[in-house]
Amino acid sequence: MPDRRFVYKFFTLLLPLIGLLVTILWLLFRSDINVQKMVMSADERHTVQLAYQIIAAELDMLRGDTRYLAEQSSLHRWVDSDDPIALARLSEDLLAFTRHRGLYDQVRFLDNLGREVVRINWNNGQPRQVPAKALQDKSSRYYVSETLSLDEGEVYVSPFDLNVENGRLQQPIKPMIRLGSPVFDQERRIRGLVMVNYLGQRLLQRLRDIQGQSPAGVWLLNRDGYWLLGPSPELEWRFMYAERSDSFARTYPQVWKRLQTGAAQSQFLHDGALVTYHRLDPASSPLGGNAEPWFLVTYVPESVFVTNMAERSRHLTITFILLALLLAIISGVVAQKDRLRRISEMRIRSSETRFRRLLDSAPDAIVIVNKEGCIELVNTQVENWFGYHRDELVGQPVERLVPERFREHHVSFRNGYAAQPVPRPMGVETELYALRKDGTEFPVEISLSPLSIDRQMLITGIIRDITARKQIESAQRLIETRYQELVNNLPIGVYRNVVGETGHLIEVNRTMLDIFEAESVAELMEYAISDFFSDHHDQQAFSEMLQQKKSVHAREYHLKTLRGNSFHAAITAVMKQDASGQSYIDGIVEDVTERLENEMQIRELNDRLSARSLALETTNRELEAFSYSVSHDLRAPLRAIDGFSRTLLNDYAGALDERGKDRLERVRAAAQRMARLIDDLLKLSRVSRAEIKHELVDISQIAHEVIAELVERDPERQVQVVIQPEMYAQGDARLLRVLMDNLLGNAWKFTSQSDRAEIVVGSEPGSESGCVYSVRDNGAGFDMAYAGKLFGAFQRLHDTREFPGTGIGLATAQRVITKHGGKIWAEGTVGEGATFYFTLDQTGRSQ
Repeated sequence: MPDRRFVYKFFTLLLPLIGLLVTILWLLFRSDINVQKMVMSADERHTVQLAYQIIAAELDMLRGDTRYLAEQSSLHRWVDSDDPIALARLSEDLLAFTRHRGLYDQVRFLDNLGREVVRINWNNGQPRQVPAKALQDKSSRYYVSETLSLDEGEVYVSPFDLNVENGRLQQPIKPMIRLGSPVFDQERRIRGLVMVNYLGQRLLQRLRDIQGQSPAGVWLLNRDGYWLLGPSPELEWRFMYAERSDSFARTYPQVWKRLQTGAAQSQFLHDGALVTYHRLDPASSPLGGNAEPWFLVTYVPESVFVTNMAERSRHLTITFILLALLLAIISGVVAQKDRLRRISEMRIRSSETRFRRLLDSAPDAIVIVNKEGCIELVNTQVENWFGYHRDELVGQPVERLVPERFREHHVSFRNGYAAQPVPRPMGVETELYALRKDGTEFPVEISLSPLSIDRQMLITGIIRDITARKQIESAQRLIETRYQELVNNLPIGVYRNVVGETGHLIEVNRTMLDIFEAESVAELMEYAISDFFSDHHDQQAFSEMLQQKKSVHAREYHLKTLRGNSFHAAITAVMKQDASGQSYIDGIVEDVTERLENEMQIRELNDRLSARSLALETTNRELEAFSYSVSHDLRAPLRAIDGFSRTLLNDYAGALDERGKDRLERVRAAAQRMARLIDDLLKLSRVSRAEIKHELVDISQIAHEVIAELVERDPERQVQVVIQPEMYAQGDARLLRVLMDNLLGNAWKFTSQSDRAEIVVGSEPGSESGCVYSVRDNGAGFDMAYAGKLFGAFQRLHDTREFPGTGIGLATAQRVITKHGGKIWAEGTVGEGATFYFTLDQTGRSQ
């Protein structure tokens, strides 16, 4: 419990400090109130000015847009020419402008009689052109006559009000400003006007976004003192409602009078409230000379000042309490000075105990000896490592911990250190060992440091057991040995060469001796790697590349051995620097003579293969010419057979019996079948020879085109066709059309006997090969046991009398897929239909 002296000193110091604190805080409070008023006044001016700039910038943009539309080239082309194409272009330009801007509810062009020519409606973010039959006559609207009375380049700005449709306010309400500009033709005759309906909610929202900068917010008033943007939604736009009459002018009549008659912008106090305003007059404001005035107002009531003063007073009260408590603490601290001194003395007495604990907690063994070498103090780690109790060591010579073979030398070392005591390690570059009580030794590191206590010089020895480190070093040496064995056993030469005028090899493996036919490492190290180059230019190029790029990778050179034998070698080398800055080269040498010989043989084989390919290509061209010649020579007699048979049937039908007619019909059918077969074979040949031209192909569009041709060719058929939309692939459009012709032609043919024929073209993601496309039908189908024959030429699984064909179509389809690097396969069931699947290589590498 504190005594009387402590209490006296405490209050003697505290009371004057409290009085001084009260005086300072009162002065601060008065100053802070004045500053708050000045800051609030400046903030209100800034808020009103910022709102003015927002309105100015927005209206400048709106007038600019209106002038831009009035000067549109497409508009003037139509005005000067009345060309319908120019009018269509004008409509497109207005639609694009409305979509891009996103600010206008309507964009219109009206002729000089006030009739709408083009009107674009916003439609909640989806601009649309109003049809011609829905255009209206606006000649009776005030803004038409107002705009038509302006000169070229002038812009009319309407009052800011709510949009009215069919005599009623549009709900939800839509604030609107209308801007118009007259349009003149080349002869300066007025031809109409451009009118835009600006969505005023954007301007109001931007003003609302800065309302947080003023305690009461920013108000926007019209010329009659009604709120366009007010303290609450219920007070806004009251002049648009017959049953609502509240306005700023009626609520604050004296303030409203001063706003109308005072300067364009000002700030004043009224009944304790701070009023800041900016009057936007038509002659000097961004509204334009033909617009009605607006008023920007902030109204901060006196209650806000009172609230701020109360808040500051509360803060200062809290500050006073906190500072008073702080002063009380300081006073208490000063009064406790004597007591702290006594506590400090107690800490000094206990420091020895803490030092002892700290010493015992050290991870290393610590031995403190006097100048004579007798042990004064040891820590617990000494007991653990050496096996002694500390009582067995205190007062004993420190040599008791030193192995017998080192003791004599240790005494002289200890005496020398006592003569010149400095902190340093003991026995640098010497392996030190310590002796345990049981006679075993262990490796140690010892750091020595002098310590002076009460004018007595002591020596502190910190002993660290490095047994684990020695084991790690031994393991590291073993790893290095194994690494060296690995390098020596490599089938390629490994070397290190010093860089410089006297540079030479300093390290090599055994393979280097074999490669360069050296008898010993010493013999090889008398040379540098540059001495083994057969060509001086190769050696110079090798050295320059190392100097410039610091590395050479698998470069092939012509080298020679110490015995003069030459060979080809691939050299990889990297230039490095050691810690002293000496440059050296690490590299490998591989004898590639045998590989080069093999490559030469491969080139000779490739040359022979190229010659054979050229001969084969020549043969293919000859076969191609032959196939065209044969097809032409075959077509002529086939056409003759078919033509003469038809003539016999037509001209001599009366001279033939039914059997004769049947024989002639068979001759004609055989000739036509032979002609189709020749055509299909030629198509197959052209597909095989065609070059792939990769592009983005619309598979769905091709399928629609093929189906349309099939329907036109066979209009009496009723087939339900489903084609998946937007199927795209990379490939050759011409060949993919051949593919779909054959697959869809097959599906059309084999569903000819189905009651409800169906064909479905679709796709689905594949696991490995990308998208898998399919053509499915519910026609005759096939037996899966014969699926392997489907894509072979002349292979048919159905009777030609039932389903006519040449058996070439699916072979052609397979050729197309093969050319595209894809796969084609089929699944089917007899009587239930078939599905043909195919994939395409989407990488663009197919041939």
